[in-house]
Amino acid sequence: MQIKKLIFCLWIVGVTLPVSVYDKQQYVIVIDPAGDAKRTGRRIGDSFERGLTLQCAEKIKEIIANSAPHIKIVITRMPGDNVYDLQNASLANRLHADLFVSLNFYYTQETKPTIFLYQFSYGNEFASCQQGLALNSYEQAYKINKDTTDSMCQLFKKELLDHKYHSLCAVSGSYCLPIKSLIGIIAPSIALDVGLKSKELWCVYSELLANVLINVVGV
Repeated sequence: MQIKKLIFCLWIVGVTLPVSVYDKQQYVIVIDPAGDAKRTGRRIGDSFERGLTLQCAEKIKEIIANSAPHIKIVITRMPGDNVYDLQNASLANRLHADLFVSLNFYYTQETKPTIFLYQFSYGNEFASCQQGLALNSYEQAYKINKDTTDSMCQLFKKELLDHKYHSLCAVSGSYCLPIKSLIGIIAPSIALDVGLKSKELWCVYSELLANVLINVVGV
């Protein structure tokens, strides 16, 4: 049983894929739009979270492809896909992703909606984790790049607080929680929960988030 568990952990952290198959000249960002074929997510107007997050992720990918070709965006799902536990962790780890972003939307009536930032944590990070697998379980994978995740969250918040976005949104966080969508991921990982006053605003946030990602990567 222990051998099977170790093999499973090795598969999750992606050690089976040689780095040589991955183009390190590109900065790889994996975007995980909330929801899938079975999970509609939260209702926003007459739409659901799963459709709006996917549209937003696809638009972010399009904007970045046109303005920052050195950044490769990988979206975790297509329309109609089912997403299984740890599937996205396996994908991100096998791609040797440089950043993982979980994209979520919620409905709000606030005049200036809030973007909440989260990172994975059990609240017991007093013990540092060595680089590499080091026989840590997939549940501890987030510790490998925790310092970088902390820095990324700070950069995200700094960018979102820029004066040009002041009238569009407020920012809160980052908060540390054991978020299911981020478990098992080695890359620096952030979850965004973005408030929408109407379903059409996903398009506005796609441009905002694309610019933020480009600036964060360029720092």
